[in-house]
Amino acid sequence: MSGYVLLSASSEESTLPYLAALQAAGLAAEQLRVVTPGERADARGLVAGAAGLVLCGGIDVDPARYGEALLNGTVEILPERDELEWDLLDAARAARVPAWCVCRGLQVLNVFLGGSLWQDLPAQRPSPIEHSLGEPKDAIAHSVEVLRPDTGLGAVLARETPQVNSRHHQAIKELGDGLIPVARSADGLLEAVELPGAWWVRAVQWHPENLIAQPQQLALWTDFAETVCRS
Repeated sequence: MSGYVLLSASSEESTLPYLAALQAAGLAAEQLRVVTPGERADARGLVAGAAGLVLCGGIDVDPARYGEALLNGTVEILPERDELEWDLLDAARAARVPAWCVCRGLQVLNVFLGGSLWQDLPAQRPSPIEHSLGEPKDAIAHSVEVLRPDTGLGAVLARETPQVNSRHHQAIKELGDGLIPVARSADGLLEAVELPGAWWVRAVQWHPENLIAQPQQLALWTDFAETVCRS
């Protein structure tokens, strides 16, 4: 492995479960580096020194990024984080740095690639499926259906029916360019996507960093760790 794994999040404290998951997957603490929107970060320089990129969960993506106005008061944005993560993804795409995107990360990736989001699921797409079960963080909210077991991400998820936690009120509406829908919840929302080709990119809507006691969920982190170690 040449370089560090870069994690983007709203704060260093919020990355603790992600750091623990990456270490459980075999990476050392000194191989991990956190960047937050409060830093005056050179995104291209950070990615140039990185073997992998993790976009963590957090606050909503600014709807202006996909051509919409704020829907209501449930949508909370932090434009400086959007700007940072757009730059990180742009640099990662150019350098083919593997990217693993979790919850908000999936949403950022989708909009970065030209897709859009449901801004507020309860208001725009109500469902009997629980998508915002906050505590405890490892509480199982629902299962997901694997659509593409022939993909790298789908192969891991197809080992057994995935049982996932869920803490989001936004979701993919229109899929971004090139993304493959890998898994969905029973109400049809996309829960996992992958980008085929030379740039290794995988994303899930749930929080596998809280579920590493499940071998299948830990395997998601191990696949990423093994990929960056080969880079």
